[in-house]
Amino acid sequence: MRISVSVVTHQSAAHVERCLAAVREQGTRVGEVLVADSGSRDDTVLRARRADPEARIAVLGRNAGYAAAHNHNFRRSRHGAFLVLNPDVVLHRGHLDALLERLECEASLAAAGGRLLAPGRPLRLDSAGVVYDRLRTRFVDRGRGLSARSFARDEDVLGTCGAATLFRRAALEDVSSPGEEPFAERLFMYYEDVDLAWRLRRAGWRIRFCPDAVATHARGGSGAGDAFAEYHLVRNRLWVTLRNAAVRELARELPGLALFELAKSIQSVRRPHLRRALRDQWRGVPESLRARRRAARGA
Repeated sequence: MRISVSVVTHQSAAHVERCLAAVREQGTRVGEVLVADSGSRDDTVLRARRADPEARIAVLGRNAGYAAAHNHNFRRSRHGAFLVLNPDVVLHRGHLDALLERLECEASLAAAGGRLLAPGRPLRLDSAGVVYDRLRTRFVDRGRGLSARSFARDEDVLGTCGAATLFRRAALEDVSSPGEEPFAERLFMYYEDVDLAWRLRRAGWRIRFCPDAVATHARGGSGAGDAFAEYHLVRNRLWVTLRNAAVRELARELPGLALFELAKSIQSVRRPHLRRALRDQWRGVPESLRARRRAARGA
């Protein structure tokens, strides 16, 4: 099995060259590198072409969002494994070999993600998979800020960080539908990885954390400002649950969701972008429920 690498850039000039250089150092398992530039106004595209002249670069001309840009790359990809990769991630040697070995050995695995480290010293974790926080108010990167030696066990997880995850193409095709091919474009950015992981697990697939696959994730390489990012994190939180949670899961979700909504409502008094996020979140509830019904009919 060979790998199609999908990199989505937006104002990523400071990171993209190192990212693409590290991809090419992964060896012959990389069958193609696909870059979708999502409306960069800096020299991201020039730097990407310089770093990897063989990369197939699509200039989208607008900020289409993480989901739509990766979907664009997925439609033009050709191989049996599909790596979604942020431009601010640098893969360490052997990263893709370790993940691909897991997919090839376990036919029920839809995806595998590795140990993401924060830059700097001492070494700290950036992500060892995606989990609920303690009160189930939101989804967080497991182990973030802890010692890099934490979470050394190879194990199944709820999801893996969308900054660097290797997917089995057949699994993505299994859960794809219009507008979600395979990522849910309505979300635009943030929680698409959680949404996709939820859909994959609901379809009977598994997701694996592989600590031997190591990368460094700088964060901030997508050009998203704090208010812009928080708007999407708040808006998408309720949508993801309504789209995916089974009835028994909803019962566990509701207390944490209520606490989350209350906290953001209080914070929104002084933060206009949160008021917009809460307003748009509730306006989007009917479409989230329609997506839930479509998924139930397809199950």
